[in-house]
Amino acid sequence: MVKPINSFVVTAKLPKRIACLRELAMNFWWCWNSEAKEIFVRIDRDLWDEVNHNPVQLINRIGQKALEELATQQDFVSYLDYIYAQYKQYMNADSWWNTHQNTKTHCVAYFSTEYGINESFPNYSGGLGILSGDHLKSSSDLGLPLVGVGLLYQQGYFRQHLMQNGWQTESYNYNDFYSMALEEVFDRDGKALLIEMQFPKGRVYTKVWKLAVGRVTLFLLDTNISENLEEYRDITDQLYGGDRETRIQQEIVLGVGGMRALMAMGIEPEVVHINEGHAAFALLERTRVIMQKFGVDFQTAVQISKSSSVFTTHTPVPAGNEAFEIDRIKAYFTIFLPKIGISEELFTSLGQISGQNDGKFSMTILGLKMTAYHNGVSKLHGEVSRKMWHELWADFPEKEVPIDHITNGIHTMTWVARELRDLYDRYLSPRWRIDPSNADAWKNIDIIPAEEIWREKLRRRVRLVLFARGYLKIHQRNFLGAEEICKIDEYLDPDALTIGFARRFATYKRALLLFSNMERLTKILNNPDKPVQIIIAGKAHPHDTQGKEVIQAIIAKIREYHLERKIVFLEDYDMIIARFLVKGCDVWLNNPIRPMEASGTSGMKAALNGTLNCSILDGWWDEAYNGENGFAIGNGEEYDNPQEQDIIEAGALYDTLENAIVETFYDREDFRGLPERWIKMMKNAIKTIAPEFSTARMIKDYTEMFYLNAGENYAMMTAENGALAREIMQWKNTIAEKFPHAKITKVEMVKQSVTDMTAKNILPPEEMQSAVTGVMPVPLVPPVPPLCIPNGGLCTTSVPLVPLVPRVCIRFGEKCTDSKNYVGEQVSLHIVVDLAGLSSNDVIVQILYGAVNAQGEISNPRVADCNLIAGTENEYEGSFECSDAGMQGYTCRLIPYRKELVRFTDMFKCTWA
Repeated sequence: MVKPINSFVVTAKLPKRIACLRELAMNFWWCWNSEAKEIFVRIDRDLWDEVNHNPVQLINRIGQKALEELATQQDFVSYLDYIYAQYKQYMNADSWWNTHQNTKTHCVAYFSTEYGINESFPNYSGGLGILSGDHLKSSSDLGLPLVGVGLLYQQGYFRQHLMQNGWQTESYNYNDFYSMALEEVFDRDGKALLIEMQFPKGRVYTKVWKLAVGRVTLFLLDTNISENLEEYRDITDQLYGGDRETRIQQEIVLGVGGMRALMAMGIEPEVVHINEGHAAFALLERTRVIMQKFGVDFQTAVQISKSSSVFTTHTPVPAGNEAFEIDRIKAYFTIFLPKIGISEELFTSLGQISGQNDGKFSMTILGLKMTAYHNGVSKLHGEVSRKMWHELWADFPEKEVPIDHITNGIHTMTWVARELRDLYDRYLSPRWRIDPSNADAWKNIDIIPAEEIWREKLRRRVRLVLFARGYLKIHQRNFLGAEEICKIDEYLDPDALTIGFARRFATYKRALLLFSNMERLTKILNNPDKPVQIIIAGKAHPHDTQGKEVIQAIIAKIREYHLERKIVFLEDYDMIIARFLVKGCDVWLNNPIRPMEASGTSGMKAALNGTLNCSILDGWWDEAYNGENGFAIGNGEEYDNPQEQDIIEAGALYDTLENAIVETFYDREDFRGLPERWIKMMKNAIKTIAPEFSTARMIKDYTEMFYLNAGENYAMMTAENGALAREIMQWKNTIAEKFPHAKITKVEMVKQSVTDMTAKNILPPEEMQSAVTGVMPVPLVPPVPPLCIPNGGLCTTSVPLVPLVPRVCIRFGEKCTDSKNYVGEQVSLHIVVDLAGLSSNDVIVQILYGAVNAQGEISNPRVADCNLIAGTENEYEGSFECSDAGMQGYTCRLIPYRKELVRFTDMFKCTWA
C-alpha cells in the first residue's frame, strides 16, 4: 500500500456566472425542494444517478469544460438564478419562531446518533435517523435556533446483499467526506478544531465537521484522524457496528465530545435535547461545564442542567434500551468522576433504579434521571413508557409517571410526490407548504376531482413498477442469465393492487405473518380478476441472525410457490427505495406485535401520498386510525400467548385483505371506472394524517411543551450566578433529611347531604329527588330544612317530598357516620399531617379519589388539591364530588414541592395516608 507524503483537496472551479451553484450544493435545502433538485438533474441526469444524488460530487466530476458550457447556456443560468433567489428568500424569511419575542431560549442543542437527511449522506440506518433528519428540516422551516450534534461515520451503515439462497450479507463503503456537503470546523488560529477526551489507553481526539440543513447547522464528530491510536481511529467507522466496547466509545464521543465541541465553538445552549439514550452522557458533561462556569457543586449543577434538558425515548421494551456493564463503564469514567466531584456509587446510581443493582448502567435511566422533560413518541408509547419506567417513580400512580408523549411526524416537503405536490398546489391553500401542520390548509382535499387524484396515483404506481424492475435487473445480474434477466420485465403489473412492506427486519415486526398461510395468500395474489402484488424491502442488523432467517424464509416461500412475478424483494433498502414505495404503493402494510412499535413514520409518508395504511393498532396508527382513512388489523388487542396472537392476527390480516382491501380497490361500478370508495378513503387519509403527523406539528409541540419552558428554567436557575439553584439544592437537602419522617396522621371525612345541597342551590329539587330515590322526578314544593336524626332512622320532612327512605341527613361540617354517598354529593376531608420539622410551604397535600376496582384499587384516580386551614400549620381541608355511582374510594398523600420544580414528581418522593 502506497501512502502519500502530503495530501490536499482538489475541487472544481466554477465559472463566476454559475458560482452560486456551489452554495446550493453545500446546503441540503435542495433535497426537499424538487425545483432546486432539478437544477442538478439538468447538469447530467445519468451522472446525477451515478453519484447517488450528491451535488458536490456531481460538480466535481462533470468536468471543467462542461461547467464552462453551462455558464453560457442562458436557460440554465436563468433557472439557476431563479432557484438561488428562492434559496436566499428562504434563508432570510421571517419564521414561526419569531412570534416568540420574549423567549429565553436562544439555542437548542439536539443530540442524535444518526441523521437521515438524504441518500447522498449515508449517515443513517433507519427510522430513528430519518426522524432526526426531519427534525432538523422542520426546525429550519420554523426558524428554530437549533443545532444538531452527531457522529460522522467513515463507512456509514452497512450495504445489504442477498445471496442466491436469500441469506443477507453485508459490506461497507468508505465515505469521501471531501466530496460531500461537509465543511471542516477550524479554531481561531485557522487549524482544524480538535476535541480531546481521556480514554483508558490514552487520549482520544475528534475532528469536527459541519453540515447545513437549511437554516440549521449539524455538527459531526470524526475520530478517524492521525492524532489517535489506531484502535481509537476506528470508533466512528460504522453506525451500530463493532462490539460493546465500540458502542460505549461511540456514545462517550457523541455525548461528552459533542458537548465539548459546542463549548469549543462558543455555542452554549440553554436547552439540550437528548434523542434516545445513546447521547445521554452529554448530560454529565453539561453538568461539569455548569459546575465550572458557576462554581457550584455537582448536585446544584444537575438542578440547572436537569431543569433545562429534554429526553426522548423511542424504545417500548426494556431489553431494547441501551445498558452497559458497570465495570466497563467505570473503566472510562474513573478519570472523569473527580472532575465532577462524585463517588463511583453516586455515578452508578444515575444509571439504575433505586435499590436495584443488576450490574448494568442504563442509558435510558440516566437520561430520565438527569432531565426534567421526558416523552415517548406516540400516545400509546407514552402509556407503555409510563408503565415500563414506573419503578423510577414507584411512589406515584402509573399515570403520573412524568413521561409525556409527542407523536412523531414527517417532513412534508421531503416526502410528498411531485405529482401530488402540483395537485395540492392547484386545489389547496398555499399554507399547506408554509404550515403543513395547519388542518385548515388541507380541508379542500375533498374538492380535488377523483379523476385527477387517481390519475396521479396511477402514474406513481407505474413509476414504482418500472423502478423495481430496473433495480432488480441491476442487483440480480450476478445470479441470473440473460434470459432470466429479460423475464424481470414481466414482474409486477402496473394496474394491480400493490402492497408495500418495508422496514427493519426485527422479529417483533413479524414480516412472516403475511406468509403464514401460503395457500390463502397465493389465492389472493393470483386472482385473475382482482390481482394483488407485494413489494418488500428492509434490512436485518448484521448481528440479528433471526432477522436474517426471516428474510431468507420469505425468499424461499416466494420461490416455492412460484410467486416471483407477484412478490419482489428490493435489497439494500434506503431513502431512494423508500420514496418510490410510499409514493407508488396502494397499501402500506404494518403488522408488529402490539405494543412494541413505539411510533413508526413510514406509514405517515405513505398516507401523505394517498397510500392507505393497513396496520395493527400500534404506535402512531393507534391514534391516527378513524375507520375511514385506512384499515385496521384487529381492534387493539394484546395477548399473553404469542403463538395464539399470530394465529388470530394472521387470520384477521387475510380477512381484511380479502374482504375489505381487495373488494374496495376493485369496486369500479362508477361509470368512469374509478374506485370511488377507495379514492374517498385516500382523501380522508391525506386530510386527517398530513397535518397531524407532520414534523411541523411535532416541532411546535416540542417547542411549546418543552423548549420554551426549559429555556425559561435555565435563565431562572442561572440568574445571579445560580443563586436559585443553590437555594433549591439546600431545600432538597432538607427534604432528604426530614421528609422520610413526615406522615399523614389523621384523615376525617365530612360530607354535605343532598338536601343541604338543594337548599344551597347546589342541586335543584328535581335532581335531589332523583338522587335520593332513584325514581323519576315529580313536581315538588320548595325544599325545607332536613331533620338530622341518628344513623338508621328515617328522614322525614314537614312536606312529603318523596317516599320515606332510610337516610342520614347531616349538615356540612358534621362528622359522617353513614357509609353511603349519592351521586352529586360533595365529600370533604379534614387532614392532619406531621411535617417532621418541615414548613407547610415545603409540601402539598392532595386527595386521590375515584372508582374502586375488584382488586380494591383506585385504578384511574382523579386528584384534588387541599388547602392549609387558616391559623394552623399542619391541618388541611379539601373536597371532591361523587360524580360516579358504584364503589368509590379515596386516599391522601403528602408530596415535597416548591413552585420552581418542573413537576411535582421531581423529588421521586411521596408519603401516603
